[in-house]
Amino acid sequence: MDSGGSALLPLPIDDISLDEEVQMIELLQRDGANIEELNTCRKAMSKLKNGGLARESKSSTVISLILSDIIGDPISSIASGPTFYSRNSCQAALSVFEKYNLLDKIPRSFSNYLQKKQNQEKIQENDSSKIVHNIIVGSNSIALEAGEKFSKTLNYNPFIVTNRLSGEASVIGKRLIELAYAIKNQSTFDSNNFNDIFSDTHTYNNFKSFVKQKKPLCVLLGGETTVNLRGMGKGGRCQEMALSAAIHSKKLFDEQKENILLLCAGSDGIDGPTDAAGGFAYSSMIGDDIKEAQNALENNDAYTYLSTTKPDDLIKIGHTATNVMDIIILLIQ
Repeated sequence: MDSGGSALLPLPIDDISLDEEVQMIELLQRDGANIEELNTCRKAMSKLKNGGLARESKSSTVISLILSDIIGDPISSIASGPTFYSRNSCQAALSVFEKYNLLDKIPRSFSNYLQKKQNQEKIQENDSSKIVHNIIVGSNSIALEAGEKFSKTLNYNPFIVTNRLSGEASVIGKRLIELAYAIKNQSTFDSNNFNDIFSDTHTYNNFKSFVKQKKPLCVLLGGETTVNLRGMGKGGRCQEMALSAAIHSKKLFDEQKENILLLCAGSDGIDGPTDAAGGFAYSSMIGDDIKEAQNALENNDAYTYLSTTKPDDLIKIGHTATNVMDIIILLIQ
């Protein structure tokens, strides 16, 4: 199983149609719901998700080999958990729809189903869990560790910051450049300034020691950010992160020879509705008209801007057929 299972294994409950399921997911995506929230709702809409496929196996033993595309690798959420039963799925789905004020926009038959079902959900675990073996064979952590190993062959000193990166893509892009600026200028690090990047104090303290080394640095991060759509442009979260980083790199470093390069890319090779996986970022990639870049960012139009002004800085590797979320690499000389 991998991320495609959430979309490619649809068997809606009797109370809704497949078209209605698709429409509800699109509503959530437009309002910025993350992948875990999307899958929480998909589980409540489906007969096969949330352990449903395992239940159909009856008394057979099930071995599920899993590629994780979700922060923290929760088996219950990957592909919406067809071989893993989780309790209170309808209650959790209700909470997501309430969070985004969408209860009045979903079919009444489905909202009634959720209200009724949450009171009936069994507390005990699914009996089929005794004969189901869920095994993660690929994940963001594994990808980052491979990147860490390879960077050493290029004489970089690598550090994996987190595999749980989340938040607004444009904000994270800006924060990564601020982190690079602090490193280049040997600024005093305050964990409160970068708590949206570092997952815990222990990692942060180790990073402070790491950046003092003279060897070229390779900072690796993984996870999946989100984009709250404000405009009608074309792009994706990784391209938006890269464009935001490039804009702020130009503001902070301007004409300095910063020797900093940021890569933001989706491991599946597809970033939003484009043919790019993501993009690069460095200060000199933004020309004199920084306003043009800012307008593109505000219109969620990173792809159009990059393909027009810096096509070589778009990362185009084709569809990899494997999704273990996004990979972000910050190189600092």
